[in-house]
Amino acid sequence: MKKKEALLALTLAVFMILPVFAFVPTTAVAQTPKIIKIGMFDEPDSLNPVMASEISSWSMINWIFDPLVRWDDNWGIQPGLAESWEWATNGSQLVMHIDQDAAWHDGTPFTAHDANWTLFTWTWLGFWVGQTPRIDHRNIRVPDDYTIVLNFVDSGYENITEWALGGLPNNAYNGTPVQVNKEAFLTGLTYVPILAKHLWDPVTWWDPIYGIGTWYWDTALWKDAIWWGMLDPAWPTPLNGTGAFMLDEYVVGEYMRFDANPNYHLGAPNVDGILVTFYDTVEVMTEAVKAGEIDFCETAPAFIELGTIPDTVTINENPWMGWEGLLVNQYYNYTNAQGEYAARPVKHNALLQPEVKKAMNQAIDKAQIAEVAYLGHANAADSLIHTELKWYNDALITFTQGTAAARATLEAAGWVVNLDGVYEKDVDGTVETLSFEIKYVTGVPTDFTIVSLVGAYLEAAGFEITAIPLEETTFTVDTATETWNFDIALTAYSQIADPNSMMQYMTSDSWINPNGVNITRVDEIYKEQQLTTSDTTRAALCDEFQQIMYNDSSIIILVEFNDIELYRNDVWEFTHTDWESGIFSMWNIDSWLEVDVPTVPTTTTTPVTTTTEPPPPPPPIPMELLLAVGLGIVVLIVVVVFVTRKR
Repeated sequence: MKKKEALLALTLAVFMILPVFAFVPTTAVAQTPKIIKIGMFDEPDSLNPVMASEISSWSMINWIFDPLVRWDDNWGIQPGLAESWEWATNGSQLVMHIDQDAAWHDGTPFTAHDANWTLFTWTWLGFWVGQTPRIDHRNIRVPDDYTIVLNFVDSGYENITEWALGGLPNNAYNGTPVQVNKEAFLTGLTYVPILAKHLWDPVTWWDPIYGIGTWYWDTALWKDAIWWGMLDPAWPTPLNGTGAFMLDEYVVGEYMRFDANPNYHLGAPNVDGILVTFYDTVEVMTEAVKAGEIDFCETAPAFIELGTIPDTVTINENPWMGWEGLLVNQYYNYTNAQGEYAARPVKHNALLQPEVKKAMNQAIDKAQIAEVAYLGHANAADSLIHTELKWYNDALITFTQGTAAARATLEAAGWVVNLDGVYEKDVDGTVETLSFEIKYVTGVPTDFTIVSLVGAYLEAAGFEITAIPLEETTFTVDTATETWNFDIALTAYSQIADPNSMMQYMTSDSWINPNGVNITRVDEIYKEQQLTTSDTTRAALCDEFQQIMYNDSSIIILVEFNDIELYRNDVWEFTHTDWESGIFSMWNIDSWLEVDVPTVPTTTTTPVTTTTEPPPPPPPIPMELLLAVGLGIVVLIVVVVFVTRKR
């Protein structure tokens, strides 16, 4: 009995000590959330996919919303919300099968009904008209929740009030069945984010403030409120998408925070979220990456050529899918039924003369601009379609370049040098002088350098040029379609990879026509390349479009510049870094899905032996714990001695 009591006492003492040892710290600690900290210079103009126009907006829109199909690494098409599809043999019908794993951020299942609502509305209202013009919105079929059937017609747009009053017959519904070019249509769908019917439909169509039955007065036209209500900043844009990231918080002018979507249908991102901080200058933002305050940003050539980049920062450089060039104002007098633009004067007839535009193109040394303004991080360019893309016209015929060639072109057309050394000519009864303004955005060192060079080139060729720097908002207003208050403007057009989109921009009735281009053959090519069933024919039409635009020279392409990104390689490891336009491309979702913390090797290999690094020493035991353990041992000794003496 006494032996049993002794064993019991000893056992109790041991159990008193065991919980103390159970609290000894181990190497397992709580995981810190993996948040990528990004710096941005350009803040989004809108996160509403219908109203957004800036690339800074679309990069984030494509985090929130998914399209039915998306680009692959070779500018082909891969699945998005549609996991597969098949065409009718003649290309007049497309059946798409929806990914059943996709869901909205609020947990609502994604179905073909969402795709149906989006494509119907997109076509009916004419949102971003280059993408869905041939979908017959009267004949979209949804045989089940995960199948959508699209049929194609000559024009899917209705004669809604806005179009009827605008006098734009090309937007009238024409139900004649047509065959569409498969590549042209599918590449266009990459630009169409699918919207949540259960959220957008009530706001867009039935809302008592912004929906049907509520009208807005806008200049001389009654606008359909179901579209134009979105122009109101108070319009409650639903930002619930199916994308890889969910918007958590947005403080305008300061930051945006996104949470990773753990249920993303293409696989949850490897990170927990993204924090985007807005900076006033690229220089300060670049220094923030170098100092480790943020993890990622896009920067300018000067800050990597003239500064020091630490080894912990990777420079990732790729062609940016766009161009920088000069817009020559064509002052195209587009007139609607109310004569809204009929009174716009032609400011400079000289700018409409083919030889003047040609001479300007000839006089500019584009290679020098790439070398001087971009410090070599660009290349001279001539086409609206980027040289890296499969649609680029490799056989583009260009003009003879140089000051002498430019002067010869002008003199052959009857231009003569006046006493001020500037060419002049009687054009339609008015003596026109080649004296023009070039407007550009102030505060951008690269643009200042380009304008200075262009001015010098043109003045050497007999032009008189005045540079006009403008704050960005004023520049945007002056170069807008409704204003066209410029002679020549320096601007960049962004990552529009698909020629279907670029052609649509240049059609005469496009609301985003950049400078009043009005070329009948461009309008014809735009439609023909959408309807031809031959990819060879479409390629030839793309080549013809590029040649026409170069010959016309109303848009003078100067350079294709590179996208330069910096990121902390000691914090993050990126994949898909060689994607065209880089990691932060509006099309590159894979980088953000696969980014992860760097892999730290645990072994070091040499040609002779392999040495394994020893495990790290255990963490020090806190003094309080040592005292507790010591007290437990004392108790154990006392118990044992007491039991022994009792024996």
